[in-house]
Amino acid sequence: GSGKTRVITHRIARLIGVKRAPADSVLAVTFTNKAADEMRERVMRLLGVTDPRSRPWVSTFHSFAVRLLRRDGASLADLRPGFTRDFAIYDEDDQLAVLKSVYKRFGLDDSFMPHRAALSRISFAKSHKQTPADLYKAAADPKLARLASVYEEYENSLRRANALDFDDLLLEAVRLLEHDETVRRAYNRRFSHLMIDEYQDTNRSQYELMRLLSQSHSNVCVVGDEDQSIYSWRGADIRNILDFERDFPN
Repeated sequence: GSGKTRVITHRIARLIGVKRAPADSVLAVTFTNKAADEMRERVMRLLGVTDPRSRPWVSTFHSFAVRLLRRDGASLADLRPGFTRDFAIYDEDDQLAVLKSVYKRFGLDDSFMPHRAALSRISFAKSHKQTPADLYKAAADPKLARLASVYEEYENSLRRANALDFDDLLLEAVRLLEHDETVRRAYNRRFSHLMIDEYQDTNRSQYELMRLLSQSHSNVCVVGDEDQSIYSWRGADIRNILDFERDFPN
Protein backbone atom coordinates (compact mmCIF):
# COMPACT_ATOMS: atom_id res chain seq x y z
CA GLY A 1 0.00 0.00 0.00
CA SER A 2 2.99 2.36 -0.29
CA GLY A 3 2.26 3.26 -3.92
CA LYS A 4 4.83 1.14 -5.75
CA THR A 5 2.50 -0.05 -8.50
CA ARG A 6 1.11 3.49 -8.84
CA VAL A 7 4.61 4.68 -9.71
CA ILE A 8 4.88 2.08 -12.47
CA THR A 9 1.44 2.71 -13.99
CA HIS A 10 1.83 6.49 -14.01
CA ARG A 11 5.29 6.21 -15.51
CA ILE A 12 4.02 3.96 -18.31
CA ALA A 13 1.13 6.33 -19.00
CA ARG A 14 3.50 9.31 -19.13
CA LEU A 15 5.96 7.55 -21.44
CA ILE A 16 3.19 6.69 -23.90
CA GLY A 17 0.83 9.65 -23.49
CA VAL A 18 3.29 12.52 -23.00
CA LYS A 19 6.68 11.34 -24.22
CA ARG A 20 5.09 9.52 -27.19
CA ALA A 21 6.99 6.30 -26.68
CA PRO A 22 5.43 3.53 -28.81
CA ALA A 23 3.24 1.37 -26.59
CA ASP A 24 4.89 -1.80 -27.84
CA SER A 25 8.32 -0.52 -26.74
CA VAL A 26 7.25 -0.72 -23.08
CA LEU A 27 7.54 -3.96 -21.11
CA ALA A 28 6.33 -4.16 -17.52
CA VAL A 29 6.56 -7.38 -15.50
CA THR A 30 5.11 -8.42 -12.19
CA PHE A 31 4.41 -11.66 -10.30
CA THR A 32 0.76 -12.61 -10.57
CA ASN A 33 -1.84 -12.58 -13.34
CA LYS A 34 -4.11 -10.53 -11.09
CA ALA A 35 -1.44 -7.86 -10.60
CA ALA A 36 -0.66 -7.79 -14.33
CA ASP A 37 -4.35 -7.43 -15.24
CA GLU A 38 -4.80 -4.63 -12.73
CA MET A 39 -1.69 -2.81 -13.94
CA ARG A 40 -2.82 -3.08 -17.56
CA GLU A 41 -6.30 -1.76 -16.74
CA ARG A 42 -4.93 1.16 -14.74
CA VAL A 43 -2.59 2.19 -17.55
CA MET A 44 -5.39 2.09 -20.13
CA ARG A 45 -7.60 4.12 -17.80
CA LEU A 46 -4.88 6.74 -17.32
CA LEU A 47 -4.33 6.95 -21.08
CA GLY A 48 -8.07 7.13 -21.70
CA VAL A 49 -7.90 4.67 -24.59
CA THR A 50 -9.33 1.25 -25.37
CA ASP A 51 -7.40 0.50 -28.57
CA PRO A 52 -5.27 -2.66 -27.96
CA ARG A 53 -2.54 -1.12 -30.11
CA SER A 54 -2.07 1.51 -27.39
CA ARG A 55 -1.49 -1.18 -24.79
CA PRO A 56 2.04 -1.84 -23.49
CA TRP A 57 3.21 -5.38 -22.87
CA VAL A 58 2.31 -6.04 -19.22
CA SER A 59 2.66 -9.61 -17.99
CA THR A 60 4.02 -11.93 -15.37
CA PHE A 61 7.60 -13.14 -15.65
CA HIS A 62 6.37 -16.62 -16.54
CA SER A 63 3.91 -15.44 -19.20
CA PHE A 64 6.64 -13.39 -20.83
CA ALA A 65 8.98 -16.39 -20.80
CA VAL A 66 6.33 -18.61 -22.40
CA ARG A 67 5.73 -16.13 -25.24
CA LEU A 68 9.46 -15.70 -25.79
CA LEU A 69 10.05 -19.45 -26.00
CA ARG A 70 6.96 -20.14 -28.14
CA ARG A 71 7.81 -17.42 -30.62
CA ASP A 72 11.61 -17.40 -30.78
CA GLY A 73 12.82 -20.45 -28.88
CA ALA A 74 13.79 -22.73 -31.77
CA SER A 75 17.54 -22.32 -31.22
CA LEU A 76 17.18 -23.57 -27.63
CA ALA A 77 17.31 -27.04 -29.18
CA ASP A 78 21.08 -26.46 -29.52
CA LEU A 79 21.29 -26.59 -25.72
CA ARG A 80 18.29 -28.78 -24.92
CA PRO A 81 18.19 -31.61 -27.50
CA GLY A 82 14.67 -32.49 -28.57
CA PHE A 83 13.23 -29.12 -27.58
CA THR A 84 10.59 -27.65 -29.89
CA ARG A 85 8.42 -24.56 -29.59
CA ASP A 86 5.28 -26.64 -29.01
CA PHE A 87 6.62 -27.77 -25.62
CA ALA A 88 4.20 -28.78 -22.89
CA ILE A 89 4.02 -26.85 -19.62
CA TYR A 90 3.76 -29.14 -16.60
CA ASP A 91 1.69 -27.96 -13.67
CA GLU A 92 2.05 -29.30 -10.14
CA ASP A 93 -0.10 -32.38 -10.82
CA ASP A 94 2.03 -33.24 -13.86
CA GLN A 95 5.21 -32.74 -11.84
CA LEU A 96 3.92 -35.03 -9.10
CA ALA A 97 3.10 -37.72 -11.65
CA VAL A 98 6.62 -37.52 -13.09
CA LEU A 99 8.20 -37.60 -9.65
CA LYS A 100 6.14 -40.60 -8.54
CA SER A 101 7.26 -42.43 -11.68
CA VAL A 102 10.89 -41.59 -10.86
CA TYR A 103 10.42 -42.82 -7.28
CA LYS A 104 9.01 -46.08 -8.62
CA ARG A 105 11.97 -46.58 -10.97
CA PHE A 106 14.36 -45.97 -8.07
CA GLY A 107 12.46 -48.22 -5.67
CA LEU A 108 11.61 -45.29 -3.40
CA ASP A 109 8.44 -44.30 -1.58
CA ASP A 110 7.20 -41.43 0.60
CA SER A 111 9.34 -42.64 3.49
CA PHE A 112 12.41 -41.43 1.56
CA MET A 113 10.99 -37.92 1.26
CA PRO A 114 7.38 -36.80 0.70
CA HIS A 115 6.77 -36.10 -2.99
CA ARG A 116 5.85 -32.44 -2.49
CA ALA A 117 8.89 -31.89 -0.29
CA ALA A 118 11.13 -33.36 -2.99
CA LEU A 119 9.53 -31.13 -5.63
CA SER A 120 10.05 -28.13 -3.36
CA ARG A 121 13.75 -28.99 -2.97
CA ILE A 122 14.11 -29.41 -6.74
CA SER A 123 12.35 -26.09 -7.36
CA PHE A 124 14.60 -24.35 -4.83
CA ALA A 125 17.66 -25.79 -6.58
CA LYS A 126 16.41 -24.61 -9.97
CA SER A 127 15.65 -21.10 -8.72
CA HIS A 128 19.27 -20.93 -7.54
CA LYS A 129 20.49 -22.34 -10.88
CA GLN A 130 21.77 -25.54 -9.26
CA THR A 131 22.03 -28.56 -11.53
CA PRO A 132 21.69 -32.14 -10.26
CA ALA A 133 25.50 -32.30 -10.26
CA ASP A 134 25.66 -29.16 -8.10
CA LEU A 135 23.15 -30.66 -5.69
CA TYR A 136 25.15 -33.88 -5.52
CA LYS A 137 28.40 -32.01 -4.77
CA ALA A 138 26.71 -30.04 -2.00
CA ALA A 139 25.02 -33.10 -0.48
CA ALA A 140 25.93 -33.48 3.18
CA ASP A 141 24.34 -36.93 3.57
CA PRO A 142 23.31 -39.96 1.46
CA LYS A 143 19.67 -38.83 1.39
CA LEU A 144 20.50 -35.57 -0.39
CA ALA A 145 22.85 -37.44 -2.72
CA ARG A 146 19.96 -39.73 -3.67
CA LEU A 147 17.72 -36.66 -4.13
CA ALA A 148 20.26 -35.34 -6.66
CA SER A 149 19.80 -38.57 -8.64
CA VAL A 150 16.01 -38.18 -8.43
CA TYR A 151 16.36 -34.59 -9.65
CA GLU A 152 18.50 -35.73 -12.60
CA GLU A 153 15.98 -38.39 -13.65
CA TYR A 154 13.11 -35.93 -13.17
CA GLU A 155 14.89 -33.56 -15.58
CA ASN A 156 15.52 -36.37 -18.07
CA SER A 157 11.81 -37.28 -17.98
CA LEU A 158 10.80 -33.70 -18.77
CA ARG A 159 13.23 -33.48 -21.65
CA ARG A 160 12.03 -36.74 -23.15
CA ALA A 161 8.48 -35.36 -23.06
CA ASN A 162 9.53 -31.94 -24.48
CA ALA A 163 8.06 -30.42 -21.32
CA LEU A 164 9.01 -27.54 -19.04
CA ASP A 165 7.91 -26.93 -15.48
CA PHE A 166 7.37 -23.40 -14.12
CA ASP A 167 10.99 -23.00 -13.00
CA ASP A 168 12.22 -24.16 -16.42
CA LEU A 169 10.26 -21.40 -18.16
CA LEU A 170 12.52 -18.78 -16.60
CA LEU A 171 15.71 -20.82 -16.74
CA GLU A 172 15.32 -21.67 -20.42
CA ALA A 173 14.29 -18.13 -21.38
CA VAL A 174 17.55 -16.94 -19.83
CA ARG A 175 19.55 -19.65 -21.59
CA LEU A 176 17.93 -18.76 -24.91
CA LEU A 177 18.83 -15.08 -24.62
CA GLU A 178 22.37 -15.92 -23.52
CA HIS A 179 22.79 -18.37 -26.39
CA ASP A 180 21.06 -16.62 -29.30
CA GLU A 181 22.52 -13.18 -29.98
CA THR A 182 20.04 -12.48 -32.78
CA VAL A 183 17.04 -13.05 -30.51
CA ARG A 184 18.65 -11.10 -27.67
CA ARG A 185 19.35 -8.08 -29.88
CA ALA A 186 15.84 -8.18 -31.35
CA TYR A 187 14.22 -8.03 -27.91
CA ASN A 188 16.62 -5.30 -26.77
CA ARG A 189 15.59 -3.23 -29.80
CA ARG A 190 11.90 -3.90 -29.27
CA PHE A 191 11.71 -3.04 -25.56
CA SER A 192 13.41 0.29 -24.93
CA HIS A 193 11.57 0.82 -21.63
CA LEU A 194 11.65 -1.95 -19.04
CA MET A 195 9.78 -1.82 -15.72
CA ILE A 196 9.63 -4.33 -12.89
CA ASP A 197 7.14 -4.43 -10.02
CA GLU A 198 7.92 -5.88 -6.56
CA TYR A 199 11.63 -6.06 -7.38
CA GLN A 200 12.50 -7.31 -3.89
CA ASP A 201 10.84 -10.64 -4.74
CA THR A 202 12.82 -11.40 -7.91
CA ASN A 203 14.99 -14.50 -7.95
CA ARG A 204 18.27 -14.89 -9.82
CA SER A 205 16.68 -16.17 -13.04
CA GLN A 206 14.26 -13.22 -13.15
CA TYR A 207 17.14 -10.84 -12.48
CA GLU A 208 19.24 -12.34 -15.28
CA LEU A 209 16.28 -12.26 -17.68
CA MET A 210 15.85 -8.53 -17.09
CA ARG A 211 19.59 -7.85 -17.42
CA LEU A 212 19.65 -9.63 -20.77
CA LEU A 213 16.58 -7.75 -22.04
CA SER A 214 18.11 -4.38 -21.14
CA GLN A 215 21.67 -5.10 -22.22
CA SER A 216 21.84 -2.52 -25.00
CA HIS A 217 20.14 0.39 -23.21
CA SER A 218 20.03 -0.28 -19.43
CA ASN A 219 16.78 1.71 -19.40
CA VAL A 220 15.30 0.03 -16.36
CA CYS A 221 12.89 1.28 -13.71
CA VAL A 222 12.01 -0.93 -10.75
CA VAL A 223 9.90 -0.48 -7.65
CA GLY A 224 10.37 -2.49 -4.51
CA ASP A 225 10.82 -2.44 -0.76
CA GLU A 226 13.51 -4.57 0.85
CA ASP A 227 11.43 -4.64 4.04
CA GLN A 228 8.63 -6.42 2.16
CA SER A 229 10.72 -9.32 0.88
CA ILE A 230 8.82 -12.44 1.94
CA TYR A 231 9.69 -15.03 -0.72
CA SER A 232 13.25 -16.08 0.10
CA TRP A 233 11.87 -19.59 0.65
CA ARG A 234 11.04 -19.80 -3.05
CA GLY A 235 14.28 -18.29 -4.29
CA ALA A 236 13.79 -14.51 -4.01
CA ASP A 237 17.22 -12.90 -3.72
CA ILE A 238 17.33 -9.72 -1.63
CA ARG A 239 20.68 -8.85 -3.24
CA ASN A 240 18.83 -7.93 -6.44
CA ILE A 241 17.32 -4.83 -4.86
CA LEU A 242 20.17 -4.04 -2.46
CA ASP A 243 22.67 -4.06 -5.36
CA PHE A 244 20.40 -2.26 -7.84
CA GLU A 245 22.37 1.01 -7.91
CA ARG A 246 25.59 -0.90 -8.41
CA ASP A 247 24.15 -3.06 -11.19
CA PHE A 248 22.48 -0.12 -12.97
CA PRO A 249 24.71 2.90 -12.14
CA ASN A 250 22.88 5.20 -14.60
